[in-house]
Amino acid sequence: MNRNDLGLAGALRDLSRRYFAPQADMAAGPAPVPNAYLGVWRRSLLETAGLCDTHSHVFWLQTPRWHADLRLPAGRPDFSGVHSLAECSDAQLAWLARQQGFCGVTQIDGERCTWHRQMDFQPANGSRDIGRTVFDGERLIETGLEADYRETWERLPPSRGGTAALELVMEAGEQPVRPAWLLVAGACFMYVQGRPYPLPDAPDLPHLIARMQPSHAQWREWLDVEISFGYRMGPNPWRIEHSTLPFREETFLTRPGAIRRLGYQIAVESSRERRWRILDWSLGAAL
Repeated sequence: MNRNDLGLAGALRDLSRRYFAPQADMAAGPAPVPNAYLGVWRRSLLETAGLCDTHSHVFWLQTPRWHADLRLPAGRPDFSGVHSLAECSDAQLAWLARQQGFCGVTQIDGERCTWHRQMDFQPANGSRDIGRTVFDGERLIETGLEADYRETWERLPPSRGGTAALELVMEAGEQPVRPAWLLVAGACFMYVQGRPYPLPDAPDLPHLIARMQPSHAQWREWLDVEISFGYRMGPNPWRIEHSTLPFREETFLTRPGAIRRLGYQIAVESSRERRWRILDWSLGAAL
């Protein structure tokens, strides 16, 4: 076994301990979700006691076990000409802090759905993400069980088909500093890259910024989380359409066929010297 193989084996052991160790409320890990949940769901309506939102861009991609979620509030400021967080104004940074998104494992118990978040754009605030889900054809109604809300979701037709969920374990021969996942459903994908460390607990990121008064460098570091949605097929395959990092939009995540399955556990992205751990896969030999 060469040095890279040893490093990959160690990375897989670390990830197994990190994400599949017994937990209080999911000791053996949840079973795969019913097939009705698979695909990408776009939220068309959010109703709370004081809000009715039909304008935010919200996407939820679900594979048999894993989910990724992206929530971009309405009223985004103009980011034209901005190519990095360092080029953002204070007003732009403040808006970015209002974004939401997360990635993790989904657990279904009858009509009860629990999203166990492994990575969250917002800081932990002590609340759980649990809802009651009811299907109406290609529409899903979610009602909060521990929070007062109602969401209407509609499945994107191009997301029908095979699924995959991958977790980054090596890049250029090294274990990644930041956790990263790639989820695929049909022609759609979501890419998630988190922070190298968790944020302090707080009601939300704007509250944390107001309380901690971070430097601009720290503020930008907290916001340096990518959750991107796009299509891997069509006229512009693997182009990012929506992202928590606006300057990533209209760029390309990878190229068609670059990610190839290598056995049961590993997928290889040779163009970027990446190795991915397979969490779910019901597609062909390459993405």
